Amino acid sequence: MATTASPLLNTGYQTSLLKIWQKLTEPAPSVQGENRRKASTLSALLVVFLPLAILVILANPISTLISGTPSNFSIPGLIGVFVIFGAYRLSRSRYHEAAAYLTVAVPIFAVVATALTSATPASLNSLVYAILSITLSSLLLDARGTIVAGVATVAVIIFAHSRPGATDESIVTLLMYVVVTTSIMAVVSSIKDGYMKSLETARVQLQEQIVVIDQARERAERSDQVKSAFLASMSHELRTPLNAVINFTRFVIDGDTGPVNEQQTELLTEVVGSAKHLLNLINDVLDMSKIEAGSLNLFIEDDVNLNQLINTTVTTGRGLLAGKPTRLHTEIEENLPLIRADRQRILQILLNIMSNACKFTDEGDIRVKMSQKNGEVVISVSDTGPGIAPDDQAMVFEAFKQTKAGLRQGGGTGLGMPIAKSLAEAHGGRLWLESEYGKGATFYVALPIKSEVLVPTSA
Repeated sequence: MATTASPLLNTGYQTSLLKIWQKLTEPAPSVQGENRRKASTLSALLVVFLPLAILVILANPISTLISGTPSNFSIPGLIGVFVIFGAYRLSRSRYHEAAAYLTVAVPIFAVVATALTSATPASLNSLVYAILSITLSSLLLDARGTIVAGVATVAVIIFAHSRPGATDESIVTLLMYVVVTTSIMAVVSSIKDGYMKSLETARVQLQEQIVVIDQARERAERSDQVKSAFLASMSHELRTPLNAVINFTRFVIDGDTGPVNEQQTELLTEVVGSAKHLLNLINDVLDMSKIEAGSLNLFIEDDVNLNQLINTTVTTGRGLLAGKPTRLHTEIEENLPLIRADRQRILQILLNIMSNACKFTDEGDIRVKMSQKNGEVVISVSDTGPGIAPDDQAMVFEAFKQTKAGLRQGGGTGLGMPIAKSLAEAHGGRLWLESEYGKGATFYVALPIKSEVLVPTSA
């Protein structure tokens, strides 16, 4: 029965090979930046070259063992192996540039060795070594290094073909080929250097931009925290005297400080109404600053009765609709469960939605529905007001922004619905709207019955 290798073993094998390769080609810690990339590339090239050079050295002894024909051991090849090994050691250090020159020198050395050890040096070998040297120089060195390698290659080819017994093939052709190749490679190397410098410049600029962006983000975060802390502090400082104004004014209205006439009572009642409106605005700013600062705390209970909260909301709505030809209807599903929530915050959500419906519905109907579905209690408040245009719907939930209809109605800070949405989400729920312009709007709140993200405060 055939067996297949485990993918896990294959992955482990590949990982081991990758670790070995990284260990063989990783430069020393002292090599940093662009030099580290160059050193790693050179060492990887030499890791491949070294076993190939060893195979070339062993080719003659292996041939002798197989065929029985005696052959000479390649002393120049052995020297070349040591040179490549030395270049490899240098390539992983801060002397990697010297290693690059050594690597380029190996093919040039091969031309010289061939000329000295062969009775009939082949021009083809010289050409191959020349091409290899120039190609390596263009990859590992800059344009100046490529030209130096080209000149050295021309010199050794002239030397090789000046030896007795050299072939009759035109040395001029070989030299012209080397000169042309060197010129092309020098241009390529120059383009490569320019490209790498451009990349390095772009990388430095990108890093600088990242630093600037990070600093700007940190300043913005600090500014936002300071702003939120300031708003929270000022809200507290404003609420205390404002509550005192409301209470003392009520004392005067009630006659605790002496009799007041009807006109005075009417004016003082206006003062209390305006102060309450201002207090509500301050409370909204305080809640928004807490939400933005992430310091909003919920008082969680396990037995919140939504029926009671809906009744309170409807009673408030009827008061807001006094004098308007608008009817308020309720459709509440029976036997709804108690939910885990912050009672006051849920009431705040419902009152925000109800007050908006009453504010924008001059006549017609407002319907409040509540039902259970998929582990949630879903509450909807529908009105027959002007509706909300599609382009304005996202704006409803943005802080300090109001739709055109909201601006026409006046009043408010544009914080009611953003706060309500944040409070619903803090409970693990959702708040959204559906509206068709000119045909009213419906706001939905979905609250989990037993949210796992909420822990009763008593616990």
